Amino acid sequence: MKTTDIEQELKKLENIIVTGRNFFLAGHVNPDGDTIGSMLAVSSVLKRLGKRVCLFSNDPVPENLSFLPRTKTIRIARPPPAHKYDAAILLECSTPARAGDLTTVLKASRKVVNIDHHKTAELYGDVNIVEPHSSSTAEIIHRLFYNMNVKITKTEAACLYVGIVTDTGRFHFPATSPRTLETASRLLETGFDFSRINDLLYATKSYPALKLLGRTLESLELVAGGRVAFMTLKTSDFTDCKAATEHTENVINYGMTVPGVKAAALFRQEGAILSVTFRSKARIDVSVLAHALGGGGHRNAAGCKLHLDLNEAKKAVRAGLIKLLDKK
Repeated sequence: MKTTDIEQELKKLENIIVTGRNFFLAGHVNPDGDTIGSMLAVSSVLKRLGKRVCLFSNDPVPENLSFLPRTKTIRIARPPPAHKYDAAILLECSTPARAGDLTTVLKASRKVVNIDHHKTAELYGDVNIVEPHSSSTAEIIHRLFYNMNVKITKTEAACLYVGIVTDTGRFHFPATSPRTLETASRLLETGFDFSRINDLLYATKSYPALKLLGRTLESLELVAGGRVAFMTLKTSDFTDCKAATEHTENVINYGMTVPGVKAAALFRQEGAILSVTFRSKARIDVSVLAHALGGGGHRNAAGCKLHLDLNEAKKAVRAGLIKLLDKK
């Protein structure tokens, strides 16, 4: 991907925030902790600066993030009517389509701002703050606030912490850097109850989520000589467990706990589409495979959507992962 001068792009956004009045914020489909946490933190700061803000998500806020403040202010599924926003800010959307169908809104906005940390992100905005070395979008947002000399509140810090802690797998993933930990430290200095947040995120699981986890583990199979773990969730599994897509959060990581496994894939049926999530260890870059299959992501965490039946998808993914593994 092409690169940009991040500090220069951050300054452009700062000027837009200072001079603008009306803002539109959106994150990617099937939002996660980084998307929702970053969106709520940016919205809160903008409102404290006297701005008007419209929040949008193509899909509902996941159940495990409902404890975050003001999630009910996020407009779900239906984009607002076209409005002359001073800026439409897309968070963690590698392409505009990742936010849903926002063509009308984006065309009506004076500026489009793209904030992302995926190396597969396209530079589609008038402002492109794309930093693949950042652990999360929340880390980038904190950098923006720091540059602007904005003193964030406990609530805003908690939202950004959720973004960082979820996207780093509790500071486990390789994208975690000294700057990530420094950012988290600054957030903790505001005094929010991080222990409670960790309990809500990682020590609380709904009944449907636990039932679905059981189905996922039952489907576990090892391929490629035990180097790859496959897990599968069919439409019937979701129906039987009365579960939703949001209940699959983090289940793929269980496949990575098996000794000898270097990469894992979770196949999830979504109607006629098959969603595939990848995880890998060390220098095995699953984003390469995800990108080749029409998706994207990070080196050790990526995904794509396939219009294939399950067996064809497994064959394609197995072949792609073996090729990656044999290079190492």
